[in-house]
Amino acid sequence: MNRHTRLFFAILLLFSACSKKVVSTDDTTADMKEFKVNNLDFDYLTANSKIKFSDGKKNMSASANIRMKKDSIIWISVTPGLGIEAARGLITRDSVLFLNRLNREYTAYSFEDLSRQFNFDITFDLIQAALLGNMLQDVGPKDKIKKESNYFVVRQEDGAVFIENFIGARSQKLERVAIIEKEQKKGSGPRNKKNTLNLSYDDFQSLEQEQVLPFENMVSLDYYSNGQKKRTQISINHKKASFADESLRFPFSIPRKYERQ
Repeated sequence: MNRHTRLFFAILLLFSACSKKVVSTDDTTADMKEFKVNNLDFDYLTANSKIKFSDGKKNMSASANIRMKKDSIIWISVTPGLGIEAARGLITRDSVLFLNRLNREYTAYSFEDLSRQFNFDITFDLIQAALLGNMLQDVGPKDKIKKESNYFVVRQEDGAVFIENFIGARSQKLERVAIIEKEQKKGSGPRNKKNTLNLSYDDFQSLEQEQVLPFENMVSLDYYSNGQKKRTQISINHKKASFADESLRFPFSIPRKYERQ
């Protein structure tokens, strides 16, 4: 799998339930009683989407078929054009697999490997939440919540990053997320400028049973390489999405002649 394809899927993993007790930093009790995040509840979901990728040097566009079995499987098929599938991904509770059909290669990750690579706790639940437009992490007792303008802002810390979640006061949906790298401690190696990842969700549309899914998703990664700031952007726009009452198929197998990257 070439480096552009690896980067595409790596960022997609980050692009990517709020039932625990929370701590408020706002004195307006009435506002805090209004705080709520509506999350999707389903057995199976399918979506036909358009994905665009840009890193300043290369632009790519492709159609994607996304299927999910809640809390179990995420399946993605990517077709750049002419109806020919270029890549296929399968995400389960314990692993992430991708096929590059054009180069006859495959890549396999464990969540432990991904977490070490990105210095961030990556799990199946996190990826599922990101694709659905839910909060990336549950709200915990150490998190801070404050009402600001038209948003409830939930501030969290996880390992080497700060996370700011912007929940629409009217939509009761996650509309924006900012993940900011913490300052590196002295003596821990060369200090690069802080990398940031921004997610935004828009065009909320009702599905069955008045459940709402964002049909426009954008991820923007700002990072520094050799002292220079670089930006990679991915947009995922759903053309159609629906729940399925019956089981969906998640076909995936690694051909014998494919090489592991």
